Amino acid sequence: MSTRKRGFIEIVGDILNTLNNNSLKKSHIASNCNLDPRAVTKYLNLIIKMKLVKKSKDSPHFKLTTKGSSFLTQYNNLAVLLENGIDNKNIIYESQ
Repeated sequence: MSTRKRGFIEIVGDILNTLNNNSLKKSHIASNCNLDPRAVTKYLNLIIKMKLVKKSKDSPHFKLTTKGSSFLTQYNNLAVLLENGIDNKNIIYESQ
């Protein structure tokens, strides 16, 4: 297991990936994302305000919104680009 800390965007990405095609309770999100329940509450409140996730009206489940799904697609595309660049070691830094 990696000891590197995840940043805000990575944690949001993990939560959104967990909710992709799933409607889950807060406890399941915490377990799947390896987060403290208090942290999940904090992140869910933020991403609900951002309209990436919504809470079901009739149950304690959370699910992705259309905006959240779009964000997740862009996030995953960026993650692939970054991973490919790092794996290939073809990143060239130029200062102009």
